Amino acid sequence: FSDFAVVLGMVHLYIIFMIAPIFNSLMRIERSLITAAEDLGASGFQIFKEVILPLSAPGIAIGSIFIVTLIMGEFVTVRLMGGGQSASVGKLIQTQIGSLQYPLAAANAMVLLAVTMLIIISILRVLDIRKEL
Repeated sequence: FSDFAVVLGMVHLYIIFMIAPIFNSLMRIERSLITAAEDLGASGFQIFKEVILPLSAPGIAIGSIFIVTLIMGEFVTVRLMGGGQSASVGKLIQTQIGSLQYPLAAANAMVLLAVTMLIIISILRVLDIRKEL
């Protein structure tokens, strides 16, 4: 039981929610764009940096939104993998509800919601994901 176990468990549990949108974005990249970059003399790193990464950015953004919304309220993995010793906001809210401190739990839940929405809005402001939906 450790913080490393919590991180490892969350990565193992949620990695598919990041891989699937990125894979979808990568499948939409036309092979002719990569071939054209190769014909123009670009190295493998330049092709990745200038062609593949910008075209897969919406998939990265969608995956990040999935991960943020799922991780923010996570308390089961933290409890099981951390042995009850690791802290998380979801666990804090659960403890407050168990202690019948409903106003404090509601306030913490609203702060969690506001932070989650702020992160999502900032991701959407940076990248345009409408073409991926």
